[in-house]
Amino acid sequence: MKVLITGLNNYLARNVATCLASADHQVTCLVRSRKFFHKHVQEREGLHIIEGDLFRRELPLGIDSETQVAFYFNQSPINELDIRLEMESIALQKYIQALQATACQHLIYVTKLTDDNLEKIESYIRQSGFGYTIVRVSNIIGKGSSLVNILSTLAKQQLVILPKEFATSRCQPVHLLDVCSYFSSMMLDENTYGKTFDIGGPEVMTYREAFERYLAIIRLKKTVLALPGLGVSLSVFFSRYVYQFEQDVAAAFIAYMRHDLVATNNGLKGLYPIKLTPFGVAIRYALERVTVESGVDR
Repeated sequence: MKVLITGLNNYLARNVATCLASADHQVTCLVRSRKFFHKHVQEREGLHIIEGDLFRRELPLGIDSETQVAFYFNQSPINELDIRLEMESIALQKYIQALQATACQHLIYVTKLTDDNLEKIESYIRQSGFGYTIVRVSNIIGKGSSLVNILSTLAKQQLVILPKEFATSRCQPVHLLDVCSYFSSMMLDENTYGKTFDIGGPEVMTYREAFERYLAIIRLKKTVLALPGLGVSLSVFFSRYVYQFEQDVAAAFIAYMRHDLVATNNGLKGLYPIKLTPFGVAIRYALERVTVESGVDR
């Protein structure tokens, strides 16, 4: 199957592209910078790269006219400024315009589980005439994912000081390969057209519980203080300057704790009998990939 993907600054998008190529689909990745993309993804058979900017007047060149399925991964941070959301809308409309010249039958729009700005986005997609599916995804467990990076960084601290939301906000982490399985299954499935689905893992927990389970897996004990009144400004300070998260990880860190990331539209479970990976197994798999690829024995 010929698949087009854009939004590849997104961790999930890059991994979905690789998974689909591994499953013998012909995947074209629309990126702004080939060089930046290959910093994260190695060249491989079945993965074709074209450069293009959806904010320019000209439509991107080189899109395969026989494209059957297209993925658009939303890259706007949660609750971002209106101007950023407007830019995302412009890029989506340009992407749809480019797809009109192809054989695309199915457009899959992927965003974060807390994205509440879907009404306007869905109106754009509905007007395109394509079969479409909107998918909202919870925290990803995988090598290099924001959640795993956050947990591993916190585990290196002698004392962990976090907002009280760390102990109260709930999440539903899902294994990267389970998400890839859902996407592979839904492509060109008319049962998913015109619908919105949520993807989460098999277990719901607070972020503190997730961290404590992570610590148990790596056999560490840490003192965790969840303090009331630790506002956004102090949370940003701790994430950037104490825990030294990278900017995108810091943004995810703050956003995660301010929202419950729990799936509510669980229709995919009825369509596809995928056995979801338990949290502990998914974490161990992610850690094994880190140690194997770095040559470190665990």
